[in-house]
Amino acid sequence: MKITILILSGFLAVAVGSLAFLARKTRNNIYIQYSQASEEPLVDFAHLFASLIERDIKDGKIDPSRFRESFRNAYNRDFIARIYNLEKSTIQTNVYVTDENGIVIFDSENGKREGEDYSQFNDVYLSWQGQYGVRSSRVDVNDSRTSVFFIGAPIRDGDKMIGTLSVSRPETAMAPFANESRDLVVKWSLMAAVFTMVLGALWVYWLLHPIRNLTEHARLIARGESRQLPITGRAELRKLSLALEEMRRELEGKHYVENYVQALTHELKSPLAAIRGAAELIDESMPPEKRAHFLDNILSETARSEDLVRRLVQLASLESQSSLATIESVSLVDLVREAIEDSAAALESRNLEVVTDFGDGGCTVEGDPLMLRIAFRNILNNAIDFSPHGGRLEVKCVRKNSDIVVSVADQGPGIPEYALNRVFERFYSLKNKTTGRKGSGIGLCFTKESMDLHGGEVSLENRDDDSGAVATLVFRNQSS
Repeated sequence: MKITILILSGFLAVAVGSLAFLARKTRNNIYIQYSQASEEPLVDFAHLFASLIERDIKDGKIDPSRFRESFRNAYNRDFIARIYNLEKSTIQTNVYVTDENGIVIFDSENGKREGEDYSQFNDVYLSWQGQYGVRSSRVDVNDSRTSVFFIGAPIRDGDKMIGTLSVSRPETAMAPFANESRDLVVKWSLMAAVFTMVLGALWVYWLLHPIRNLTEHARLIARGESRQLPITGRAELRKLSLALEEMRRELEGKHYVENYVQALTHELKSPLAAIRGAAELIDESMPPEKRAHFLDNILSETARSEDLVRRLVQLASLESQSSLATIESVSLVDLVREAIEDSAAALESRNLEVVTDFGDGGCTVEGDPLMLRIAFRNILNNAIDFSPHGGRLEVKCVRKNSDIVVSVADQGPGIPEYALNRVFERFYSLKNKTTGRKGSGIGLCFTKESMDLHGGEVSLENRDDDSGAVATLVFRNQSS
């Protein structure tokens, strides 16, 4: 499983689990909190009503007649009270009064409890004991939501307690508020969960994005491609990226030397063998024309060896770079013209015609002028080498939208199908049908590495009409 999924899953599991636990606990405590909040005013009501009924004591006896009339009038009132989302039109608070024996002598609910013995109920019993008289009873013993709270208060005649007054209120009276609070808790918990999931996903992406960049950088290194080290803002990841880059350089340094020594040894075998063979055959008695032929071979193979070493040095210097060391404004039109002028002798010796198309001439890029000059000369020389005598080269440097395109098209034999995907490989080259020799296989590789450092692209393909090949350099997103 990917580390992204593991971290995100763990984060979400902890966050959502914590939110679910909090929501559940909060939801379960809502009714308790509302019950506690409702109990406190019931205590006030009990003592207030007890004080009021104490005014109707006659000869040490409670007279509830005036109290009964007051409650009847109150229950018959027409009113509508809008409390937030609740509309209230009835009184849900009830009162009953017991005498010194605990017998109910007044009940605001149409007297249904009157005459019953409530002396053993906690609200009455505890009040007679001088304690806080409170009880909760269920209308339906199997449904906690049918609970009714009773708060008792003593009724006194002077210093003597002669009865109790209990105020009751059903839990269903508080249910709308409790349900609304519960729904709000669920709603906001779900919103918090969604917000946490989105925030967690963004946080994990922000955290792991540099790791993905480093992973891709490592894969490019494994494929032998040179790329600039990705920059990370996090301290630990930046240390990791720098350590990875240091390791890459150390490993590349060891393999680089080994690979180039092997390549150079292999490539120099042929010219050195030719030089040695020609040198061994030359003697003073040899006819002048044969001696001249062997001397010409020695000079040719010596020049070939020097060119190979020079190109290897250029490529080695280029491949060791992860970014451009020199950046200047370079006119590609001027660069192309100079390269054509410098190749005048080679063009004349093969009687090649050069046709140019420079568009409006506004082809300027930011880059290393020397590197670009060598890169273009490589594709120009490659086109010259494979062009037939009397052929034509078409050289273009034009702007296409925000890109600048430089191309060289020849009328040579084109590229075999099997070689199309390998022409930019190091030391890979095709035999020139005119000279019968292969090139070093370094020039096009140098050009590709150069274009990679400039953020561009290079391609070498057969022309649409199969009349040769065309090499193209593309510089992306160049301002005019």
